[in-house]
Amino acid sequence: MRIVIGETVQIGPAAPYRPEGEPLSVEARLLEIRDRRETSDAGNSISGRVITLLVSEGQKIPRGIESGDYRIYLRFVHRRQARS
Repeated sequence: MRIVIGETVQIGPAAPYRPEGEPLSVEARLLEIRDRRETSDAGNSISGRVITLLVSEGQKIPRGIESGDYRIYLRFVHRRQARS
């Protein structure tokens, strides 16, 4: 697994302290989606996809997430347009 994290410059007060292991919801914007590259990793699914997300509140991402010790669940919510 490879996780690439980038964050924007923090503006305003820092996020409140959150105990490690407590579930957290963070909104992200999809930047790119592509098919996975062929690798020799046995754990990769053939139908796997690679997505690149931008988390605007990057300070909410737990430290050490690149260690692989976290499970990440994705929830997709359709953005509805306002009706006139």
